Amino acid sequence: MKAKFALLTFLFSALISFAQTSDKGFSFQGFAIDPDGKALGLTAVTVKFTISASVGTGGNYSETFALTTDAYGVFNSVIGKGTKESGSDDFKTLDFTRAGTTYKLKVEVKKTNGGVYTTINESDFNAVPYARKAENGVPVGTIVFFAGPKTKIPDGWAVCDGTLVDGSLPQWKQLYNVLGSTWGAGSGSNFNLPDLRGMFLRGVNDGRADAYRDPDAGSRTAIKTGGNAGDNVGSVQTEGLKAHSHTGSGNTNTDGSHQHTGHVTARADNDDNDTPHNFLTYNDANYYYNTININSNGSAHSHAFSFTSNNTGGNETRPVNAGVYYIIKY
Repeated sequence: MKAKFALLTFLFSALISFAQTSDKGFSFQGFAIDPDGKALGLTAVTVKFTISASVGTGGNYSETFALTTDAYGVFNSVIGKGTKESGSDDFKTLDFTRAGTTYKLKVEVKKTNGGVYTTINESDFNAVPYARKAENGVPVGTIVFFAGPKTKIPDGWAVCDGTLVDGSLPQWKQLYNVLGSTWGAGSGSNFNLPDLRGMFLRGVNDGRADAYRDPDAGSRTAIKTGGNAGDNVGSVQTEGLKAHSHTGSGNTNTDGSHQHTGHVTARADNDDNDTPHNFLTYNDANYYYNTININSNGSAHSHAFSFTSNNTGGNETRPVNAGVYYIIKY
């Protein structure tokens, strides 16, 4: 007697773990009955799932499961965890948010031994599977702060440390489609994750012209070879301090009118045969000397001055801050 397969339930679950990463899959449950409506209990069956675009263009993923029904003919599986069919796309790279594209699911079942596939369901996805792409509202390419250690970064997120990764690999394909070479690139589809170690983030100026603009946006440089420069996402600036000057002037206090007094002493030996000179006189000690007072009168005045302050400060200009990891959704 030829077996007949019927759909019991078509169940999609966005589990917590599933919402944190893009390769967890979603649940499906069905059952098989014979033409008389009797359950095919405890029967080995092969279930084939195919995800493809019913409207627009998109990926084409196909997988199989070798299962055994329970006593009531019920079987369970997790779509995305089966054995991928040869030539099939990868489950985790299916883009459920592609504009103009609607995906459908085709379910086929057969007896594992000598059976022929029978389609038990072929219909468009409901809303729930699309949460796989949205990841609970977090799109691929989102950067957030992470307050835990590097070893605790959740699945589906990567630390922004500039690592070069292969965009052709399933886990990186969606992020590569979003970033491309924005943050740097190697050969082929290799691309750099953002390198935000030790950095603050700044909004792209994007033509803003008021007092809050980035006046040097056009001179921003690429963070890594092949990355974006100028007023674009992924560009960087070195630290800077806005040009400014410190002015000051001063004078010493005036000392008023005053006089400076000094003297000069000349001396000769005690030989009294010397001919007296204008600045020499003789005394009882038999040497010649004379003291001349020099007086200089000056008017009230002051002295101008300038100064350079001592170097002060540390290695950079920064606000109070705390260390966290930047992580990016892939």
